[in-house]
Amino acid sequence: MDIVTMEHVTKVYGENDTRVWGLHDVSLTVEQGEFMAVVGASGSGKSTLLHIMGGVDSPTSGTVVVDGKDITKMNDEQMAVFRRRKIGFVFQAYHLIPVLTVEENITMPILLDHRKPDKEYVDHIMDLLGIADRRKHLPNQLSGGQQQRTAIARALANRPALILADEPTGALDSKNGNEVITLLQKSVRELDQTLVLITHNIDLAREADRIIKLADGEIV
Repeated sequence: MDIVTMEHVTKVYGENDTRVWGLHDVSLTVEQGEFMAVVGASGSGKSTLLHIMGGVDSPTSGTVVVDGKDITKMNDEQMAVFRRRKIGFVFQAYHLIPVLTVEENITMPILLDHRKPDKEYVDHIMDLLGIADRRKHLPNQLSGGQQQRTAIARALANRPALILADEPTGALDSKNGNEVITLLQKSVRELDQTLVLITHNIDLAREADRIIKLADGEIV
């Protein structure tokens, strides 16, 4: 089953002489349970691809289907709800709320959506990511690696159809970075999640099932 299908997606920034291609006629699919890495130089279109997949940005033309829904046809309100329920984001910056505990940070997006967290599932994710013993700690009481694990747990807790990770190890040393990638892999396998990872680190990319390379907005 395909979780993402992008067909002839183009994103243009600016007009006429100032026009820049964010993406140029990109078509690809991401299958259920797949771990796909996206690599390329700065300005190659990696972040644009991720943002369009996640409904954060809209393509100039083309279609994007995520979990069976054409997100290019959604209005802002529909997209916000879909993104909250179907897509998990992991960024280089952890974006944890300083006054909330680890467990509260993980469950907060679900509560904001007026739903009840699945405590057993949340406990399982924290065990899987090795932060169960930190559930009552505040972010400033955690190491960088533990903060990123909390951010990953938050992305997983909603059982999203798709996880999008933008340079999630960029702020970590190599040891913690490798551990985070290993944990993301383990999460994908054990929780049957689908992961698209942006990275500049080709060694990390090689851990994926498939690597897509972008240059000047095109798959090369």
